[in-house]
Amino acid sequence: MPPKEATRKWKAPKGPKPIQRRNKNAIVLGRSIAHARQRENAVEFLPDGEMRFTTDKHEANWVKLRSVTQETALDEFLSTAELADKDFTADRHSNVKIIRMDSGVDSATSQGFSLSNEQRGILNAKQRSLAKDLIVPRRPYWDESMTKYQLERQEKEAFLEWRRKLAHLQESNEDLLLTPFERNIEVWKQLWRVVERSDLVVQIVDARDPLLFRSVDLERYVKELDERKQNLLLVNKADLLTRKQRIEWTKYFNSKGISFTFYSALRANQLLELQNELSDDYKPGQFQHQEEENDKDEDEDVDKEVLDKIKILTIDQLEELFLSKAPKEPLVEPLPGQDPILQIGLVGYPNVGKSSTINSLVGAKKVSVSATPGKTKHFQTIKLSDSVLLCDCPGLVFPNFAYNKGELVCNGVLPIDQLRDFIGPCTLVAERIPKFFIEAVYGIHIQTKSKEEGGNGEIPTAQELLVAYARARGYMTQGYGSADESRASRYILKDYVNGKLLYINPPPHLEDETPYTTEECQKFNEELYTFEKLPENRQEQLREAAKAKGIDVLDLSRDLNKLTFSQHTGGDEMKEAKGVTHGGKQAALYNAADDLDREFFQMNNIEGKLTTPFHKTQQQDGSKKHNKRNKKGKKKAAMMSDY
Repeated sequence: MPPKEATRKWKAPKGPKPIQRRNKNAIVLGRSIAHARQRENAVEFLPDGEMRFTTDKHEANWVKLRSVTQETALDEFLSTAELADKDFTADRHSNVKIIRMDSGVDSATSQGFSLSNEQRGILNAKQRSLAKDLIVPRRPYWDESMTKYQLERQEKEAFLEWRRKLAHLQESNEDLLLTPFERNIEVWKQLWRVVERSDLVVQIVDARDPLLFRSVDLERYVKELDERKQNLLLVNKADLLTRKQRIEWTKYFNSKGISFTFYSALRANQLLELQNELSDDYKPGQFQHQEEENDKDEDEDVDKEVLDKIKILTIDQLEELFLSKAPKEPLVEPLPGQDPILQIGLVGYPNVGKSSTINSLVGAKKVSVSATPGKTKHFQTIKLSDSVLLCDCPGLVFPNFAYNKGELVCNGVLPIDQLRDFIGPCTLVAERIPKFFIEAVYGIHIQTKSKEEGGNGEIPTAQELLVAYARARGYMTQGYGSADESRASRYILKDYVNGKLLYINPPPHLEDETPYTTEECQKFNEELYTFEKLPENRQEQLREAAKAKGIDVLDLSRDLNKLTFSQHTGGDEMKEAKGVTHGGKQAALYNAADDLDREFFQMNNIEGKLTTPFHKTQQQDGSKKHNKRNKKGKKKAAMMSDY
């Protein structure tokens, strides 16, 4: 046997001990959160020896500035308790029931019912009588001697008192609908800062419904801070209005003594992009819209003052107007070593074009823009020149009255993607936009119920509109395969907000401030629903379809039912038009009248049969009945012949 080798003893390695390197790809999210919480709640010693320690949850700045317009009953109770700095405990043995009176339904209009002219007039009169109570929260008085905590306490108390006033207004007038308004005090603080530092406060409104977006109390608040501060109403998206509509609104604003101007940030930004593309080849006034060319006969009946104010201002003209409306000298004292500068604040609802207006004034994209309401989270300052500073305020939903919440969705105030009740807004779209124009824009046919079947016969319901659009586009739900009305509503409402389906609210009557009736509103907007207002590709399709039918002058309201284009199959006087649809019978609209007819008459089981009397039936090969005897005779003769 070979000799055994002696076992070697372990010896410590020479040199420094190996250092364990930290894995760069390791995920230590839990530790990071724990360290962040530990730093937030750490004990802090002030220079005077005072010790501070808090267990409150610290939220990020973007969470604090999050817009809150709607709250549940529990969230509203908790936020109110937080503002009042109150603590509460739950008693588990108390016999308390929480009852929601509206059962989660916004209003009757959410089910598709519209208001009559009389109901609208009564509500409008009550809204005008209580308009003075629609106030914005005021910032309480403060000075430099107050501490941060004292100021926050005063601001919360003032904000809580403001919310209580609005809650009392809503409770004492149950028949009025108070629109969702901003409930986050941090967002209102941004407005306070902008108003306090601005010499000119420009309130930007949407031209499709300026009175809904205008806050009268905000103009009072500006004057309360300093009488020298000025207000200006900037009617944005004015390119959507026709000339006659701008004249009507100008007459109304002049009668009320409102300082206003028309502007289009979209058109201004398009001209800027065109100017950058052409550079030296660009000439001012080269691409002016032909809409501004007016008939002289129409101008004779309009005052010269009105004609001067209906013009849509350019960028340079808007800058000159700002400088002329603002005070001659800046009201805010500059910091030591700085020159005085004029500050102009831009405030308004979400999605009215505040950031787009600033981008057009600056001449470049300085502020981020989004179609989702509430993109701007905090106020921003942009230097327009050495002597002018622009302040962009986050979008604020001011308290106001509305007939239903569908108006806020249609006006772009509430986000469409977060919408749950789509019947109410789509009912407004179906009532405001004529049926023939919707069919021409989308290339579909909307099948409506007649008056005998319980329908209107002319104006489609929200369900009829959504089912027709969904079946034409192939939007079906999973499983049963019915029309996806929720998805169709998002597309239609976004087209309405973007102006593809256009409707302009008329101003109140100058004599008595009463609103327009439904018929007067239709007449006010009739110029918007012509052949020229359709997209160019749709106009080409309709021209070819009209040429095939031998129609020289096309009238949409009269001739559209006869044309075949896109997914719209034309009919005639005896036959109704049809639409090319996807989905089976389960995707069609349910019609109780048709089901009743089928069940009563049993139309599916009817079979046609032709019968004749027995003595008139034709007999073959003889007169004997059924020819049985002749057959037997032939068979017997055949058998005999075989033998």
